[in-house]
Amino acid sequence: MAIHKPTRSPRRAQLHSTSTKRGRPMKYPSGRLPVYETLFALNRDFEQVLVHFERLQELGMFQQRDLVNIFRVIVHSTRAWANMKVVETLQPRERDDWTHLSQLHKDTLMEAKLLLAKMRREAAGKRGQRKRRRAKSEGV
Repeated sequence: MAIHKPTRSPRRAQLHSTSTKRGRPMKYPSGRLPVYETLFALNRDFEQVLVHFERLQELGMFQQRDLVNIFRVIVHSTRAWANMKVVETLQPRERDDWTHLSQLHKDTLMEAKLLLAKMRREAAGKRGQRKRRRAKSEGV
């Protein structure tokens, strides 16, 4: 007996879709998820370096307490500088995306309002037709 499992598109295709609802390519494809994931990993790894320095201190590898503190400050400083540079690079891209997506949001809201008005007109027309039919059948 064969087991049929539903197939899914690859995770990368799900996370990095570059098309809109109508099938047109987005003007500003995201593609920044890998950057944010890597930045997270970088920060996690900086934290690991700090944990390792602490472990070395516990093992008595730093006779001078000031030396481990200097290393900690250097690691924290390097992490902050790396984060700042990555975020500086991402900021204009995120701002452009936000501007583009805000316009899409406005357009979508306008389309929704127009669609809602059309649906209301159609519903009102159907109610009017029912009333006219009822009036006609009662008058006969």
